[in-house]
Amino acid sequence: MTTPDTKNLVPLSLDQNPSPVTLTGQDFDTKTQAQVDFIMGAFRKMLPSNYVSDVTGPLYSIQLQAIAEIIAKFQLQAQEIFSDNAFDYTRSEFLYQLIGSMVFPDGTIPDLEGDLSYRTFLQRMVLLLLDGSKPDAVKQGIELLTTATVEIIEKAVEARKLKVGSAWGPTDQFSVEINISQENGTVDINGLPVDIQRFPEDPFALLDNVKLVLRALKPGHIIYDYRHVFKEIFSSLFQDSFSLEFKDYHYQDFRKYWLGIKQITGTAGVTLASRDALSDCTRDFSSVVVGARLTILSGPNAVGYSATDDGHIGHFIVQSIQYFPFGNDPTPRPYTTSPTGLTGNGIVINGDTIQDEDQDWSLAAEDEILTFTSGYNVGSYRLSTALGLNGGPVGYVSGVSTKVRVSPSILKLDNRMKYVTTGQEYTVTVDDLGQRVPLSVIGEDVSSYFFE
Repeated sequence: MTTPDTKNLVPLSLDQNPSPVTLTGQDFDTKTQAQVDFIMGAFRKMLPSNYVSDVTGPLYSIQLQAIAEIIAKFQLQAQEIFSDNAFDYTRSEFLYQLIGSMVFPDGTIPDLEGDLSYRTFLQRMVLLLLDGSKPDAVKQGIELLTTATVEIIEKAVEARKLKVGSAWGPTDQFSVEINISQENGTVDINGLPVDIQRFPEDPFALLDNVKLVLRALKPGHIIYDYRHVFKEIFSSLFQDSFSLEFKDYHYQDFRKYWLGIKQITGTAGVTLASRDALSDCTRDFSSVVVGARLTILSGPNAVGYSATDDGHIGHFIVQSIQYFPFGNDPTPRPYTTSPTGLTGNGIVINGDTIQDEDQDWSLAAEDEILTFTSGYNVGSYRLSTALGLNGGPVGYVSGVSTKVRVSPSILKLDNRMKYVTTGQEYTVTVDDLGQRVPLSVIGEDVSSYFFE
Protein backbone atom coordinates (compact mmCIF):
# COMPACT_ATOMS: atom_id res chain seq x y z
CA MET A 1 0.00 0.00 0.00
CA THR A 2 1.33 3.48 -0.91
CA THR A 3 1.21 5.79 2.08
CA PRO A 4 0.57 9.49 1.30
CA ASP A 5 3.27 11.95 2.37
CA THR A 6 1.45 13.76 5.15
CA LYS A 7 4.17 16.41 5.41
CA ASN A 8 3.50 17.53 1.82
CA LEU A 9 1.12 20.50 1.48
CA VAL A 10 -0.78 18.62 -1.23
CA PRO A 11 0.01 14.93 -0.51
CA LEU A 12 -2.72 13.64 -2.83
CA SER A 13 -1.91 15.83 -5.85
CA LEU A 14 -2.20 13.97 -9.15
CA ASP A 15 0.91 13.48 -11.23
CA GLN A 16 -0.81 14.70 -14.39
CA ASN A 17 -0.37 18.47 -14.86
CA PRO A 18 -2.74 19.95 -15.69
CA SER A 19 -5.10 17.39 -14.24
CA PRO A 20 -8.57 16.89 -15.80
CA VAL A 21 -11.55 18.64 -14.20
CA THR A 22 -13.53 15.40 -14.31
CA LEU A 23 -11.22 13.28 -12.12
CA THR A 24 -10.96 10.01 -14.01
CA GLY A 25 -8.19 7.76 -15.25
CA GLN A 26 -5.56 5.43 -13.86
CA ASP A 27 -3.69 8.15 -11.93
CA PHE A 28 -6.87 9.20 -10.14
CA ASP A 29 -7.89 5.60 -9.38
CA THR A 30 -4.43 4.77 -7.99
CA LYS A 31 -4.31 7.85 -5.74
CA THR A 32 -7.88 7.26 -4.60
CA GLN A 33 -7.17 3.62 -3.64
CA ALA A 34 -4.01 4.65 -1.80
CA GLN A 35 -5.95 7.21 0.19
CA VAL A 36 -8.75 4.70 0.92
CA ASP A 37 -6.19 2.23 2.28
CA PHE A 38 -4.66 4.97 4.40
CA ILE A 39 -8.07 5.98 5.80
CA MET A 40 -9.05 2.34 6.47
CA GLY A 41 -5.80 1.79 8.32
CA ALA A 42 -6.55 4.80 10.50
CA PHE A 43 -10.09 3.51 11.11
CA ARG A 44 -8.88 0.05 12.20
CA LYS A 45 -6.47 1.58 14.69
CA MET A 46 -9.35 3.39 16.33
CA LEU A 47 -11.61 0.32 16.62
CA PRO A 48 -11.87 -1.70 19.88
CA SER A 49 -10.03 -5.03 20.05
CA ASN A 50 -13.18 -7.06 19.37
CA TYR A 51 -13.13 -5.66 15.81
CA VAL A 52 -10.29 -7.78 14.54
CA SER A 53 -10.92 -8.10 10.74
CA ASP A 54 -8.02 -6.88 8.59
CA VAL A 55 -9.83 -7.54 5.32
CA THR A 56 -12.99 -6.22 3.77
CA GLY A 57 -15.60 -8.78 4.65
CA PRO A 58 -17.67 -7.98 7.73
CA LEU A 59 -20.49 -5.49 7.32
CA TYR A 60 -18.82 -2.81 9.37
CA SER A 61 -15.65 -2.97 7.21
CA ILE A 62 -17.74 -2.67 4.00
CA GLN A 63 -19.48 0.39 5.42
CA LEU A 64 -16.15 1.91 6.45
CA GLN A 65 -14.80 1.12 2.98
CA ALA A 66 -17.68 3.02 1.32
CA ILE A 67 -17.19 5.99 3.62
CA ALA A 68 -13.41 5.98 3.01
CA GLU A 69 -13.90 6.02 -0.78
CA ILE A 70 -16.17 9.08 -0.58
CA ILE A 71 -13.75 10.86 1.74
CA ALA A 72 -10.76 9.99 -0.47
CA LYS A 73 -12.43 11.35 -3.63
CA PHE A 74 -13.43 14.51 -1.80
CA GLN A 75 -9.89 15.00 -0.53
CA LEU A 76 -8.40 14.56 -4.01
CA GLN A 77 -10.85 17.01 -5.52
CA ALA A 78 -10.25 19.55 -2.74
CA GLN A 79 -6.49 19.35 -3.16
CA GLU A 80 -6.74 19.83 -6.93
CA ILE A 81 -8.87 22.92 -6.31
CA PHE A 82 -6.28 24.13 -3.82
CA SER A 83 -3.55 23.57 -6.42
CA ASP A 84 -5.41 25.85 -8.86
CA ASN A 85 -4.17 28.81 -6.80
CA ALA A 86 -0.62 28.14 -8.00
CA PHE A 87 -0.27 29.41 -11.58
CA ASP A 88 1.98 26.48 -12.50
CA TYR A 89 -0.71 23.96 -11.56
CA THR A 90 -3.91 25.81 -12.51
CA ARG A 91 -6.11 23.60 -14.64
CA SER A 92 -6.80 24.83 -18.15
CA GLU A 93 -10.52 25.25 -17.54
CA PHE A 94 -9.78 27.83 -14.81
CA LEU A 95 -6.81 29.66 -16.34
CA TYR A 96 -8.91 32.60 -17.52
CA GLN A 97 -10.80 33.00 -14.23
CA LEU A 98 -7.59 33.01 -12.16
CA ILE A 99 -5.04 34.59 -14.50
CA GLY A 100 -6.57 35.69 -17.80
CA SER A 101 -9.08 38.08 -16.25
CA MET A 102 -6.17 40.10 -14.84
CA VAL A 103 -4.82 40.72 -18.35
CA PHE A 104 -7.96 40.63 -20.53
CA PRO A 105 -10.85 41.75 -18.29
CA ASP A 106 -13.29 42.04 -21.20
CA GLY A 107 -13.15 38.29 -21.81
CA THR A 108 -11.49 38.45 -25.25
CA ILE A 109 -8.22 36.52 -25.23
CA PRO A 110 -5.75 35.60 -27.99
CA ASP A 111 -6.35 32.38 -29.90
CA LEU A 112 -3.54 29.99 -28.87
CA GLU A 113 -3.09 26.26 -29.31
CA GLY A 114 -2.19 23.97 -26.41
CA ASP A 115 -2.78 24.13 -22.66
CA LEU A 116 0.86 24.71 -21.77
CA SER A 117 1.26 27.45 -24.38
CA TYR A 118 -1.88 29.12 -23.06
CA ARG A 119 -0.66 28.88 -19.45
CA THR A 120 2.85 30.16 -20.27
CA PHE A 121 1.42 33.07 -22.29
CA LEU A 122 -0.83 34.25 -19.46
CA GLN A 123 1.92 33.94 -16.85
CA ARG A 124 4.31 36.00 -18.96
CA MET A 125 1.62 38.61 -19.68
CA VAL A 126 1.07 39.17 -15.95
CA LEU A 127 4.79 39.86 -15.51
CA LEU A 128 4.83 42.19 -18.52
CA LEU A 129 1.89 44.16 -17.13
CA LEU A 130 3.77 44.64 -13.88
CA ASP A 131 6.80 45.81 -15.86
CA GLY A 132 4.85 48.80 -17.24
CA SER A 133 3.94 50.11 -20.69
CA LYS A 134 7.46 50.25 -22.10
CA PRO A 135 8.71 49.41 -25.61
CA ASP A 136 10.59 46.35 -24.35
CA ALA A 137 7.51 45.01 -22.58
CA VAL A 138 5.34 45.52 -25.67
CA LYS A 139 7.96 43.82 -27.85
CA GLN A 140 8.20 40.82 -25.50
CA GLY A 141 4.40 40.55 -25.42
CA ILE A 142 4.23 40.26 -29.22
CA GLU A 143 7.11 37.76 -29.24
CA LEU A 144 4.97 35.46 -27.07
CA LEU A 145 2.69 35.02 -30.09
CA THR A 146 5.18 34.29 -32.85
CA THR A 147 8.66 33.01 -33.61
CA ALA A 148 9.18 35.81 -36.15
CA THR A 149 11.47 38.79 -35.56
CA VAL A 150 9.62 41.68 -33.94
CA GLU A 151 10.85 45.27 -34.35
CA ILE A 152 9.27 48.32 -32.71
CA ILE A 153 10.27 51.71 -34.14
CA GLU A 154 9.40 54.85 -32.17
CA LYS A 155 9.14 57.43 -34.95
CA ALA A 156 9.92 60.50 -32.84
CA VAL A 157 13.00 58.83 -31.30
CA GLU A 158 14.33 57.76 -34.69
CA ALA A 159 13.70 61.25 -36.08
CA ARG A 160 15.78 62.77 -33.27
CA LYS A 161 18.59 60.34 -34.00
CA LEU A 162 18.58 61.23 -37.68
CA LYS A 163 18.33 64.98 -36.86
CA VAL A 164 17.91 66.07 -40.51
CA GLY A 165 16.28 64.46 -43.50
CA SER A 166 13.72 62.46 -41.55
CA ALA A 167 10.22 62.03 -42.97
CA TRP A 168 8.91 61.99 -39.39
CA GLY A 169 8.41 65.08 -37.30
CA PRO A 170 6.68 66.43 -34.17
CA THR A 171 3.29 65.17 -35.37
CA ASP A 172 4.61 61.60 -35.10
CA GLN A 173 5.70 61.82 -31.47
CA PHE A 174 3.00 59.35 -30.36
CA SER A 175 3.30 56.99 -33.35
CA VAL A 176 5.20 53.71 -33.57
CA GLU A 177 5.73 51.05 -36.22
CA ILE A 178 5.47 47.34 -35.38
CA ASN A 179 7.31 45.29 -37.99
CA ILE A 180 7.07 41.48 -38.19
CA SER A 181 9.72 39.67 -40.28
CA GLN A 182 9.62 35.87 -40.65
CA GLU A 183 12.80 34.27 -41.96
CA ASN A 184 12.40 31.45 -44.46
CA GLY A 185 15.99 30.30 -44.88
CA THR A 186 18.39 31.26 -47.66
CA VAL A 187 18.66 30.61 -51.37
CA ASP A 188 21.75 30.50 -53.56
CA ILE A 189 21.67 33.15 -56.29
CA ASN A 190 24.76 33.44 -58.48
CA GLY A 191 26.81 31.78 -55.78
CA LEU A 192 25.66 34.19 -53.05
CA PRO A 193 23.46 33.15 -50.10
CA VAL A 194 20.42 35.41 -49.98
CA ASP A 195 18.03 35.56 -47.01
CA ILE A 196 14.35 35.32 -47.91
CA GLN A 197 11.23 36.06 -45.90
CA ARG A 198 7.70 34.75 -45.76
CA PHE A 199 4.47 35.52 -43.97
CA PRO A 200 4.22 34.18 -40.40
CA GLU A 201 2.02 31.16 -39.79
CA ASP A 202 -1.65 32.17 -40.02
CA PRO A 203 -0.92 35.93 -40.37
CA PHE A 204 -4.53 37.05 -39.89
CA ALA A 205 -4.84 35.19 -36.58
CA LEU A 206 -1.51 36.69 -35.54
CA LEU A 207 -2.79 40.17 -36.40
CA ASP A 208 -5.88 39.67 -34.22
CA ASN A 209 -3.76 38.31 -31.35
CA VAL A 210 -1.31 41.22 -31.59
CA LYS A 211 -4.21 43.70 -31.37
CA LEU A 212 -5.33 42.12 -28.09
CA VAL A 213 -1.82 42.09 -26.63
CA LEU A 214 -1.25 45.72 -27.60
CA ARG A 215 -4.57 46.68 -26.08
CA ALA A 216 -3.35 45.26 -22.79
CA LEU A 217 0.27 46.46 -22.83
CA LYS A 218 0.69 49.62 -24.90
CA PRO A 219 0.19 53.15 -23.49
CA GLY A 220 -3.25 54.54 -24.21
CA HIS A 221 -1.96 57.51 -26.27
CA ILE A 222 0.15 55.46 -28.68
CA ILE A 223 -0.97 54.97 -32.31
CA TYR A 224 0.69 52.10 -34.13
CA ASP A 225 1.16 50.79 -37.66
CA TYR A 226 1.38 46.98 -37.99
CA ARG A 227 3.33 45.59 -40.94
CA HIS A 228 4.70 42.30 -42.27
CA VAL A 229 8.12 43.27 -43.63
CA PHE A 230 9.75 41.67 -46.66
CA LYS A 231 13.36 42.70 -47.26
CA GLU A 232 14.60 43.46 -50.75
CA ILE A 233 16.81 40.59 -51.96
CA PHE A 234 18.17 42.27 -55.09
CA SER A 235 20.54 44.42 -53.04
CA SER A 236 22.50 41.24 -52.32
CA LEU A 237 22.93 40.47 -56.01
CA PHE A 238 24.77 43.60 -57.06
CA GLN A 239 27.95 45.15 -55.77
CA ASP A 240 28.77 48.66 -56.91
CA SER A 241 29.71 52.07 -55.58
CA PHE A 242 28.54 55.57 -56.41
CA SER A 243 29.79 59.00 -55.41
CA LEU A 244 28.64 62.51 -56.27
CA GLU A 245 30.18 65.86 -55.43
CA PHE A 246 28.03 68.91 -56.00
CA LYS A 247 28.65 72.49 -54.96
CA ASP A 248 26.25 75.40 -55.43
CA TYR A 249 26.41 78.55 -53.34
CA HIS A 250 22.73 79.18 -54.11
CA TYR A 251 21.72 76.05 -52.19
CA GLN A 252 21.04 77.83 -48.90
CA ASP A 253 18.80 80.31 -50.73
CA PHE A 254 16.75 77.51 -52.26
CA ARG A 255 16.01 75.98 -48.86
CA LYS A 256 14.04 79.00 -47.64
CA TYR A 257 10.87 80.77 -48.71
CA TRP A 258 12.35 84.25 -48.99
CA LEU A 259 9.18 86.11 -49.99
CA GLY A 260 7.24 85.76 -46.72
CA ILE A 261 7.06 88.47 -44.07
CA LYS A 262 9.31 87.40 -41.23
CA GLN A 263 8.07 89.44 -38.27
CA ILE A 264 6.28 92.45 -36.85
CA THR A 265 8.38 94.93 -34.89
CA GLY A 266 7.33 97.62 -32.46
CA THR A 267 8.69 100.05 -29.90
CA ALA A 268 5.57 100.69 -27.79
CA GLY A 269 5.05 97.31 -26.17
CA VAL A 270 3.18 97.45 -22.85
CA THR A 271 3.28 94.64 -20.30
CA LEU A 272 -0.20 94.47 -18.76
CA ALA A 273 -0.84 94.16 -15.03
CA SER A 274 -1.26 90.37 -15.26
CA ARG A 275 2.31 90.22 -16.68
CA ASP A 276 1.32 87.42 -19.08
CA ALA A 277 0.25 89.69 -21.98
CA LEU A 278 1.85 92.36 -24.19
CA SER A 279 -0.21 95.17 -25.73
CA ASP A 280 0.68 97.62 -28.51
CA CYS A 281 -2.19 99.82 -29.71
CA THR A 282 -0.12 100.98 -32.69
CA ARG A 283 -0.05 97.50 -34.21
CA ASP A 284 -2.59 95.07 -35.66
CA PHE A 285 -1.74 91.45 -34.65
CA SER A 286 -4.39 89.78 -36.82
CA SER A 287 -1.64 88.16 -38.93
CA VAL A 288 0.05 86.63 -35.86
CA VAL A 289 -0.81 82.97 -35.22
CA VAL A 290 -0.81 80.89 -32.05
CA GLY A 291 2.69 79.53 -31.48
CA ALA A 292 4.49 82.61 -32.79
CA ARG A 293 7.69 83.67 -31.02
CA LEU A 294 7.78 87.02 -29.19
CA THR A 295 11.17 88.50 -28.29
CA ILE A 296 11.54 91.52 -25.99
CA LEU A 297 14.54 93.57 -27.13
CA SER A 298 14.63 96.44 -24.63
CA GLY A 299 13.64 97.20 -21.07
CA PRO A 300 13.81 95.09 -17.90
CA ASN A 301 11.94 92.19 -19.55
CA ALA A 302 14.42 91.95 -22.44
CA VAL A 303 16.87 89.21 -23.32
CA GLY A 304 20.01 89.45 -21.19
CA TYR A 305 18.38 90.38 -17.89
CA SER A 306 18.64 87.73 -15.17
CA ALA A 307 15.36 85.96 -14.44
CA THR A 308 13.95 84.99 -11.06
CA ASP A 309 11.34 82.43 -10.06
CA ASP A 310 8.47 84.91 -10.43
CA GLY A 311 9.12 86.03 -14.00
CA HIS A 312 10.35 85.09 -17.46
CA ILE A 313 12.94 86.95 -19.50
CA GLY A 314 13.27 87.68 -23.19
CA HIS A 315 11.55 84.93 -25.20
CA PHE A 316 7.86 83.95 -25.14
CA ILE A 317 5.36 81.86 -27.13
CA VAL A 318 2.02 83.40 -28.16
CA GLN A 319 -0.94 81.48 -26.71
CA SER A 320 -3.75 83.64 -28.13
CA ILE A 321 -4.45 86.99 -29.81
CA GLN A 322 -6.97 89.21 -28.00
CA TYR A 323 -8.93 92.39 -28.57
CA PHE A 324 -9.60 93.27 -24.92
CA PRO A 325 -8.00 91.85 -21.75
CA PHE A 326 -11.38 90.97 -20.18
CA GLY A 327 -13.73 90.76 -23.18
CA ASN A 328 -17.30 92.07 -22.93
CA ASP A 329 -18.20 94.84 -20.46
CA PRO A 330 -21.90 95.86 -20.43
CA THR A 331 -21.25 98.88 -18.17
CA PRO A 332 -20.70 102.18 -20.05
CA ARG A 333 -17.12 103.33 -19.49
CA PRO A 334 -15.70 106.80 -20.23
CA TYR A 335 -13.25 107.11 -23.12
CA THR A 336 -11.29 109.62 -25.17
CA THR A 337 -9.72 109.28 -28.63
CA SER A 338 -6.63 110.64 -30.31
CA PRO A 339 -6.01 112.53 -32.56
CA THR A 340 -9.67 113.42 -33.23
CA GLY A 341 -10.56 114.01 -29.56
CA LEU A 342 -13.89 112.14 -29.46
CA THR A 343 -15.33 111.49 -25.99
CA GLY A 344 -18.22 109.51 -24.58
CA ASN A 345 -19.22 106.37 -22.69
CA GLY A 346 -19.04 103.03 -24.45
CA ILE A 347 -19.71 99.36 -23.75
CA VAL A 348 -17.78 96.35 -25.08
CA ILE A 349 -19.82 93.72 -26.97
CA ASN A 350 -19.04 90.64 -29.06
CA GLY A 351 -15.56 90.52 -27.58
CA ASP A 352 -14.14 93.03 -30.11
CA THR A 353 -16.66 95.89 -30.57
CA ILE A 354 -17.25 99.20 -28.79
CA GLN A 355 -20.81 100.61 -28.91
CA ASP A 356 -21.89 104.16 -28.06
CA GLU A 357 -25.35 105.20 -29.30
CA ASP A 358 -24.40 108.88 -28.85
CA GLN A 359 -21.23 108.65 -30.96
CA ASP A 360 -20.60 108.82 -34.71
CA TRP A 361 -17.48 106.77 -35.47
CA SER A 362 -17.33 108.07 -39.04
CA LEU A 363 -15.74 111.18 -37.50
CA ALA A 364 -12.69 109.15 -36.36
CA ALA A 365 -9.47 109.31 -38.35
CA GLU A 366 -7.37 106.46 -39.68
CA ASP A 367 -5.30 104.79 -36.90
CA GLU A 368 -7.46 106.50 -34.25
CA ILE A 369 -6.50 105.41 -30.72
CA LEU A 370 -9.29 105.04 -28.12
CA THR A 371 -8.45 105.00 -24.41
CA PHE A 372 -10.78 103.69 -21.70
CA THR A 373 -10.04 105.60 -18.49
CA SER A 374 -11.79 103.19 -16.13
CA GLY A 375 -13.37 99.74 -16.00
CA TYR A 376 -12.12 96.22 -16.62
CA ASN A 377 -10.62 97.05 -20.01
CA VAL A 378 -8.84 100.25 -19.03
CA GLY A 379 -6.14 100.97 -21.63
CA SER A 380 -5.64 102.09 -25.24
CA TYR A 381 -6.95 100.37 -28.41
CA ARG A 382 -6.60 100.99 -32.14
CA LEU A 383 -9.89 101.50 -33.99
CA SER A 384 -10.18 99.35 -37.11
CA THR A 385 -13.64 99.17 -38.71
CA ALA A 386 -16.87 101.12 -38.32
CA LEU A 387 -19.86 98.76 -38.32
CA GLY A 388 -23.42 99.04 -39.58
CA LEU A 389 -25.04 100.09 -42.87
CA ASN A 390 -22.51 102.93 -43.25
CA GLY A 391 -19.58 100.80 -42.12
CA GLY A 392 -16.06 100.53 -43.47
CA PRO A 393 -12.45 101.19 -42.52
CA VAL A 394 -12.16 103.91 -39.89
CA GLY A 395 -11.26 107.23 -41.55
CA TYR A 396 -12.83 106.26 -44.90
CA VAL A 397 -16.58 106.08 -44.15
CA SER A 398 -19.47 108.53 -44.29
CA GLY A 399 -22.75 108.36 -42.48
CA VAL A 400 -23.56 107.68 -38.86
CA SER A 401 -22.07 104.56 -37.25
CA THR A 402 -22.49 103.84 -33.52
CA LYS A 403 -20.36 100.69 -33.37
CA VAL A 404 -16.66 100.27 -34.07
CA ARG A 405 -14.42 97.22 -34.05
CA VAL A 406 -10.92 97.48 -32.62
CA SER A 407 -7.78 95.79 -33.93
CA PRO A 408 -6.43 92.72 -32.10
CA SER A 409 -3.47 94.34 -30.35
CA ILE A 410 -2.89 92.09 -27.33
CA LEU A 411 -0.73 88.95 -27.29
CA LYS A 412 -1.45 86.41 -24.54
CA LEU A 413 1.84 84.64 -23.65
CA ASP A 414 2.90 81.28 -22.27
CA ASN A 415 4.90 82.75 -19.36
CA ARG A 416 4.66 85.79 -17.13
CA MET A 417 7.09 88.65 -17.61
CA LYS A 418 9.09 89.87 -14.66
CA TYR A 419 8.02 93.52 -14.71
CA VAL A 420 4.98 95.64 -15.66
CA THR A 421 6.44 98.32 -17.92
CA THR A 422 5.86 100.33 -21.12
CA GLY A 423 7.84 101.44 -24.19
CA GLN A 424 9.39 98.06 -24.89
CA GLU A 425 10.96 97.25 -28.23
CA TYR A 426 9.95 93.80 -29.49
CA THR A 427 9.57 91.48 -32.47
CA VAL A 428 6.90 88.82 -33.06
CA THR A 429 7.10 86.30 -35.91
CA VAL A 430 4.40 86.18 -38.58
CA ASP A 431 5.61 83.42 -40.93
CA ASP A 432 7.98 80.64 -39.76
CA LEU A 433 9.43 80.44 -43.27
CA GLY A 434 9.40 84.16 -43.99
CA GLN A 435 12.59 86.19 -44.42
CA ARG A 436 11.56 89.61 -45.71
CA VAL A 437 11.97 92.54 -43.33
CA PRO A 438 11.12 96.21 -44.01
CA LEU A 439 13.89 98.13 -45.80
CA SER A 440 14.07 101.81 -44.90
CA VAL A 441 15.31 104.18 -47.65
CA ILE A 442 15.76 107.89 -46.89
CA GLY A 443 16.51 110.66 -49.38
CA GLU A 444 15.53 108.88 -52.61
CA ASP A 445 13.12 110.52 -55.07
CA VAL A 446 10.53 107.94 -56.16
CA SER A 447 7.99 110.36 -57.67
CA SER A 448 8.66 109.02 -61.16
CA TYR A 449 7.06 105.72 -60.14
CA PHE A 450 3.66 107.29 -59.35
CA PHE A 451 0.92 108.93 -61.42
CA GLU A 452 -1.25 111.82 -60.35
